[in-house]
Amino acid sequence: MSVDHRALLDRWVAAMNRRDYDAVEQTFTDDLVTEYPQSGEVIRGRHNFRAILENYPSGLSDDAIDAATLRVAASDELRVVAPLFTVVRVEGAGNAGTYTLKTRYPDGSTWWTIGSYELRDGRVARATVFFAPAFEAPAWRAPFVER
Repeated sequence: MSVDHRALLDRWVAAMNRRDYDAVEQTFTDDLVTEYPQSGEVIRGRHNFRAILENYPSGLSDDAIDAATLRVAASDELRVVAPLFTVVRVEGAGNAGTYTLKTRYPDGSTWWTIGSYELRDGRVARATVFFAPAFEAPAWRAPFVER
């Protein structure tokens, strides 16, 4: 069975941005195992993954929108909000893949999410996910880098 890894990630991220947890669950096997090495946590079962999303302490923001429908109108206060999750890169072959997401948390901070995953029957069965906050580049590197 050939899998379009980009389509799979786009479907998952779109469901996350809509907070459509039924659709999110459909991208995973029932016995999904997700590891967060930085915190030492292992999430077993797609129902536990869903419960984490549904019980996020500050809730997932209502500001999530479909970027394709974004329209900006002039006003005294202009606030444009991007989707919570944006697919930056997806690579995959066979039943294994990796992804990079740019993530906006409800507090407004931007984080990078990098994950590797294994598929079974076209659904994610196992994943390892790393999280890293965006940060300002130090001034001392300016002469050596592009911005």
